[in-house]
Amino acid sequence: MISRVGERLRLKKKSSSKGYSDFASPTASEFGDIIKTVFRWKGSIYSHIWKEFLIYITFYISITLLADFGLTDNSRDHFEDVAAYCSSFVSSLQIVLLLGFFTSTAMQRWFSIVQVMPGTSKVTAYFVHSLKENQPEGMQIVQQYARWIVLSWTLVFRMICPGLKEAYPDLMCLQNEGLLLEHERLELEMEQNAKSQSLVVINWNLALLRVCARRNMFYVPADYTRNLDCLMLFKKNCNNAIKFATKNIPSALIQVVTLAVYSYGLASLMARTPTARADDGTWKGKPVFTVIGYIPITNVVKFFLFYSWLKFGRMASHPFGDDEDDIDVIRLMYSHIEDAVRLQSLYVDTSPIEKVAMTSISNPSHLWIDHAKIREKSEKRTVSSNIPVQESEL
Repeated sequence: MISRVGERLRLKKKSSSKGYSDFASPTASEFGDIIKTVFRWKGSIYSHIWKEFLIYITFYISITLLADFGLTDNSRDHFEDVAAYCSSFVSSLQIVLLLGFFTSTAMQRWFSIVQVMPGTSKVTAYFVHSLKENQPEGMQIVQQYARWIVLSWTLVFRMICPGLKEAYPDLMCLQNEGLLLEHERLELEMEQNAKSQSLVVINWNLALLRVCARRNMFYVPADYTRNLDCLMLFKKNCNNAIKFATKNIPSALIQVVTLAVYSYGLASLMARTPTARADDGTWKGKPVFTVIGYIPITNVVKFFLFYSWLKFGRMASHPFGDDEDDIDVIRLMYSHIEDAVRLQSLYVDTSPIEKVAMTSISNPSHLWIDHAKIREKSEKRTVSSNIPVQESEL
């Protein structure tokens, strides 16, 4: 396994099209930021519900036009009875508690997934710093270990992230990316279960640790056990990420909340302020009732607050989706690759990072030293000023 040095691939840095400024959270620290946050379109709730909003308004106005101009007097009486019943149904439906329970459950699951997401920096950094310098094939071993850690992480999140699965639909795409070699791909393709593929890659790292311990490549023998503990913790976090992502919120809970919100929406479409007949048999109503019949302010606000609440809970229950507010796993994978490249470069004696460190030690900052001396002098001056002065006796 180690003798095939020529087939090792070096991880290359990847760049994402999105910068850190694209992921800045909206704040209200300055004047006018509240207005910007409320009317912000990108990643807002308006961008997710505007289609449903237009459909709702269209149906509401269509029902009002049908009731005003398309129904007979007898049919209008029945329509008023149905509208009054729907108004009482809308006012008595307690949906806030149900939505609050659903949203809190979805957010707790979202935070649990974020906490158990495995990282690659600790396990790679510990292996790099515990390996002796100037070892035969040492740099190749470090590169291979780091590449396998990133590969196992990628195989895990290919199972739970549709976006990553779409970007890398098969193992050949990972081979073209540089994360996989041909003979490794052939061995992984023999595994029928996708979950077993990531475990096989972790087993390769376990075997690599044992080879390094057998060749006495660690500084102290205890480093083998510590690297083993770090690798097993990484494996545990991978399994936890799969468990939390595949064990979704019960479908019955999502169905109950969805049916309640849509029932409220359908009932609010028919809910109207009742009108009465005049003495001559015509329908009379105040102008404000006529305006409300065509511009349903109260019904729209209440329904879309509930619908936005439901939409937010559905988005939180699927944190690895394709929405703008979901976790960008592809960008996260690129950051892991860049971090692995930086960490594996620490194994080289003359790495750029070590050059910077040694140059800073040999040429310290005189301004920083002057600041320290000034601070020391000021402290001495403060202490001397606090010494009580004894008055001389006359």
